[in-house]
Amino acid sequence: MDTIEHTLLKDVDKLVPRPDIALDVMAMANQSDCDIAGLCRKINQDPSLMANMLRLANSAYFGHMKEISSIRDIVVRLGLDSVKMIAITSASAGILKTPQEAYNLEPGALWRHSHATALLAVLIGRHAKAGGLSSLYSAGLLHDVGKIILNRHLQVETMNRGGISEYPTLVALENALLHTDHAKIGMTLLQKWGLPEAITDPVGSHHNLSACQYHLPRQIIYLANHLAENIGIPSDDADNSIYQVKENFESVDGLPEIPGFAENMETIISLFYEQFTGNATLDFS
Repeated sequence: MDTIEHTLLKDVDKLVPRPDIALDVMAMANQSDCDIAGLCRKINQDPSLMANMLRLANSAYFGHMKEISSIRDIVVRLGLDSVKMIAITSASAGILKTPQEAYNLEPGALWRHSHATALLAVLIGRHAKAGGLSSLYSAGLLHDVGKIILNRHLQVETMNRGGISEYPTLVALENALLHTDHAKIGMTLLQKWGLPEAITDPVGSHHNLSACQYHLPRQIIYLANHLAENIGIPSDDADNSIYQVKENFESVDGLPEIPGFAENMETIISLFYEQFTGNATLDFS
């Protein structure tokens, strides 16, 4: 770990607590011989996680007609990939809902953008016939977690300089003032948490288009993040979103060309809005 990253991540658990049980759940669900009874016991150790997982399992994203009333129901009826997605969402929502003043993000804004990116990543990945959809979801959900770590440092550096000059991108500003950026620091944090490369790698590359060449998961997270911003997330006002996204995608140079996206763009965005709107009122603790 670089000296700069080591300094920034010092005492990070006080700012971004490691979601131990959720990460244990993800690791257990990833095992080929997963102990279902043991997995359920692990989730039940954390009443808040358990309640949030049940809430999400009954949301529009999964769309089951019959109510899911127990953790075992989630595992048996939705499958282990869904368990991983639900666990990391339930554990991360509280962290991601905090305001990030240096980035002009009000309470809940980072969560809305992150959740939107995760949903889009899965839809894009499904049409691209990509594997590891739960890893894509987790990478999309956590791609901006580095902003939480850099927020205070960026505020301090901005005040010390009496304001800031114009920089072409947010990443350029971060590197100029902090000598790192939220993608790199987020990847390092998730590596520290022990998350697999399939999640950490796209997080570290989601603003680096050149690094995305010939690497489908990186391309998907890059495009999902771009679309979430273009649609208007975190803003709640996104009228005529399908038309705007299509227009933007066709007019912006350099976006990754992902199999199945261009021809299914309107379907992907329509499904995204159905899922995102259905989950918008979920009250995670």
